[in-house]
Amino acid sequence: MADSPTVVVTGAAGGIGREVCRAFAADGGRVVGLDVDSAGLASLGMGIEGLALDVTDPFAVGHVLGALGPVDVLIHAAGITSLGPFMDTPLEAFDRVLDVNVRGAVIVTAAALPGLIERGGRIGVLSSVAGFSPLLYRTAYAASKHALHGFFESLRVELADSGVSVTMICPSFVDTGIEVRAAHRAAGETGSWTTTGQVMTPERLAGLIRTGVMGRRKLVLPSSTARSAYVLSRVGPALFERIMRRRIERPT
Repeated sequence: MADSPTVVVTGAAGGIGREVCRAFAADGGRVVGLDVDSAGLASLGMGIEGLALDVTDPFAVGHVLGALGPVDVLIHAAGITSLGPFMDTPLEAFDRVLDVNVRGAVIVTAAALPGLIERGGRIGVLSSVAGFSPLLYRTAYAASKHALHGFFESLRVELADSGVSVTMICPSFVDTGIEVRAAHRAAGETGSWTTTGQVMTPERLAGLIRTGVMGRRKLVLPSSTARSAYVLSRVGPALFERIMRRRIERPT
């Protein structure tokens, strides 16, 4: 890796993305945060460069990343959700979740990949427990996270001889307020009912993301809840579904 690595983080204006920027900035080097929220980017501090950018715009992404030069570390933290049963979810909201969470990650990766290969870089992808298991009332979100695993784990195989690593990060619930930015909420639902188990802070998760990505780990399960879900969803999927349905209840 270069002496002064360039780290690019999407979804940098708040939540996990903001804290990932700060975790890397504490090590020195160049950290560039991308987000549509220019006001949030302006408050990043720590010498972090904030660039207002819509990750779903291929032209803008290509222009900005081309100007940055080769990237050493790329962290995909941009993401939105939709809350409520599928039958109550407009297809436009479903499309929006897939557009930001999946297509945006693909677009940014395509633009950064030549530089990543040149530097033998690292890619970190913020997935979720919902990326390997079902999650009640979040069909769009779960679909997007499953898609990220399909794309990036296949890309990892393609890049096996390039020196580029791909790390999938799968937390359970993190205190980010993601429900506030939901593409859609079914009537009367706030999102608080969709949490179960210990809720992690973005600061704690950011440190684990940095360690996992820099260590070129393939999978990061950053909590006991995430690790238990990973094992149980594989060895006892029916039991996992029963427990998940019991713990995640809609308000009455």
